Amino acid sequence: MPKIVDHEERRRAISAAACQVIATKGLAHTTVRDIAAEAGCTTGMVVHYFADKRAVLRAALGAASTAVADRVTRMAPESGDLYELLSQCLPMDRTRRVEWQVWIAFWDWATHDTELAREQRTRYRAWREALELVLTSAGYRPGPDLANAAESLTILIDGIGIQAVFDPERFPPDRQLELLRNQAAPILAELDEIRS
Repeated sequence: MPKIVDHEERRRAISAAACQVIATKGLAHTTVRDIAAEAGCTTGMVVHYFADKRAVLRAALGAASTAVADRVTRMAPESGDLYELLSQCLPMDRTRRVEWQVWIAFWDWATHDTELAREQRTRYRAWREALELVLTSAGYRPGPDLANAAESLTILIDGIGIQAVFDPERFPPDRQLELLRNQAAPILAELDEIRS
């Protein structure tokens, strides 16, 4: 009987391997051979699932972004702590640190690639919209003020995340959460005033 191959699972595994290699070697030094070795497959298998190196690298970016969205979506219905939910977006463990390293690597690429820049803008728009949904589910009223708060939280999370990736000793998980709480509190307080 022929072996049944889950092609989507294979693509996900290769994308996850690409994330690991990007986090370790950086985007410029990542090769298809490195990705194949990390995935435990041949380079032929990588190119079977992805048209070229660019395609597999972009799939890695998509995998890192999707992982965060999935984590927040899974937690949102049960989480009564908005800060705990937002902290899922920070590099507070090995998995999330790899996601951040991938994002940071792609920011540089996007500054020189109009197609990727457009994709990054789309991802950020989706991220802001997701934060708006999180805030709405926490009881805040939709509207321009909520949209501004979501944008401010996006910028805050980016700032903490970048610092934590580049200086993990200065920004361990408890410090990241403390900064998130301290800096997000005034943003949410403004929304509280509007809500009352």
